[in-house]
Amino acid sequence: PTARPWEYGSDTPADTNCWEREHFYPMWCIYYLGTRPKWESCEALDENTPGFVMNENYLDYPLCMQQRLYSALVREPVERAISHELHLDALKDTDHHDLPQRLFESRLAMGRMNYMTWALTADLFADNLDKASLVPGRMHAEVAMDTLSRFDFIMELSEDEECDAAVLHFMGLGDDVVEPRMNADFGKFEAKWHPPQPRSVYEEWNNLDKEVYDYAKRLIKVDCEFFKRLKNANSKPRYHHLPKNLAGI
Repeated sequence: PTARPWEYGSDTPADTNCWEREHFYPMWCIYYLGTRPKWESCEALDENTPGFVMNENYLDYPLCMQQRLYSALVREPVERAISHELHLDALKDTDHHDLPQRLFESRLAMGRMNYMTWALTADLFADNLDKASLVPGRMHAEVAMDTLSRFDFIMELSEDEECDAAVLHFMGLGDDVVEPRMNADFGKFEAKWHPPQPRSVYEEWNNLDKEVYDYAKRLIKVDCEFFKRLKNANSKPRYHHLPKNLAGI
């Protein structure tokens, strides 16, 4: 099943675009954005979610640092915003697009502006049906950076292959270096891959995300040196198998 955030009120996700592995399940396979519960405790979170959670749209609180491992993939905010918009725009020309125009515009606005800051804080500051309308401010950026500082692993794939391998090693996910990021449908939409707005506009729209991203990069740099030295010292991986609970966004 897949969770479509615009289908508020649906009890069961649709039977498309989902996959399952043992202890490995995306959050969008279980809940729509509008029906996802507000977890009152870490025990409730563990009882109602799979062992490995990929968070759709936003990070779930409370943070259960003693029960779960947390990891995040970050991306340069302007490139992310442009890619997000182009992806949504390209979907309009396919047979799979069924998003109403009003909600398409709402989702577009959410993805354009400080989406990383929003994703890291929305569950703290808004109820389910109000999350999409939350506009991040300075306070949200500070909370987002504090949250990232508590994560176990932060990665920006393909920036440093040695770092990628070391982090994956200590996550217990293997030593294979992740291939450089490529858009699987780039050939199909090649003609559309031009920013709809000048880059300076996206930079202004993502000013908070830029700060959060720069902070994340500093954390990544410190972590990379640590994990690479540890791996090169022939230390055994901290986690030989996926732990019971592993959360990621």
